[in-house]
Amino acid sequence: MKVHLHFLKQAGSFEAVLQKDGWLLEQEKDRSILAWHPEAPDETAARSRLHQLGLLTSRSLRIEFRPL
Repeated sequence: MKVHLHFLKQAGSFEAVLQKDGWLLEQEKDRSILAWHPEAPDETAARSRLHQLGLLTSRSLRIEFRPL
């Protein structure tokens, strides 16, 4: 499962949190990030990991889930 993150505020702190949790990040042209985690093969697992990080309900970013 890939997650497309659109940042509504500065992305730096979000990137650090994601990388510390093991997410692999790829910068997009529009300054958004495409992220995936080896232990999050589906949307449920990805949502769970993002929720544990406090990012799933953050008003500072928009999240779009994409199948691999």
